[in-house]
Amino acid sequence: MSTKSIARLEKTALGHYQLSGDLSFQSVPELWQKNKTVLFKDDNSDLDINLAGLERSDSSGLAILVEWFREAEQQNRKINFINIPQQMYDIARVSGLDEILPLTVRK
Repeated sequence: MSTKSIARLEKTALGHYQLSGDLSFQSVPELWQKNKTVLFKDDNSDLDINLAGLERSDSSGLAILVEWFREAEQQNRKINFINIPQQMYDIARVSGLDEILPLTVRK
């Protein structure tokens, strides 16, 4: 019996979001479907996504950050990923995404 991974994106203020739970190959597709327009519908403000609530992530977690980054660029908006867990940052560094994505490591 497998337990389904859950990831949540919650708006905390205009342009500010909290990402929590597990980002995995199981949870990312559902997170994408539920939130693909949420981040970009309010206005044209810059976006800050706080990842402090993440418990775990695999490479699919970085994939959704890349997609959100691309979408923000297409709309001429800035997006920042703050408090990225060290393990997730290490995956980004190995793949070279730390040079592309605006990441701030969780302390």
